[in-house]
Amino acid sequence: MKQTVYMLEQGKSAIIREVNATGAIRQRLLDMGMIPDMEVIKERTALGGDPVWVKVGSVQIALRKNEAESIVVEN
Repeated sequence: MKQTVYMLEQGKSAIIREVNATGAIRQRLLDMGMIPDMEVIKERTALGGDPVWVKVGSVQIALRKNEAESIVVEN
């Protein structure tokens, strides 16, 4: 099973391998820096599991659950 940003434990980092979103959502994620070979750190998750805050480079980004589940990572 492929690991996604959503599955990462809080405070853990991983390398982005692919973005499985389509259309405008895919473009938005790529524009925000969610590109292959970038390191992403899962900072925290809201109590209900949505949204998820991640850090890519020096930028902190809040992602919806479905967006975080579309970003495949590797430790």
